[in-house]
Amino acid sequence: MTLTQMSYLMEIYKCGSMNKAAQNLFISQSALSSTIRELENELGVVIFHRSNRGTALTDEGRELIAQVTP
Repeated sequence: MTLTQMSYLMEIYKCGSMNKAAQNLFISQSALSSTIRELENELGVVIFHRSNRGTALTDEGRELIAQVTP
């Protein structure tokens, strides 16, 4: 996991939305989604449930957030 991936992960978690997080990070939504998908593939877990109403953490996602936050 890179620092960039970690910061993107935390921004999505805070916003609850890929679109809003992408706007806050000044990147495209597709770039953000690709980065998170790469992280999920690297870790072998699904971090977010994605829907048109936003994102929600999976159980694995909650564990990951707990590990990367102080």
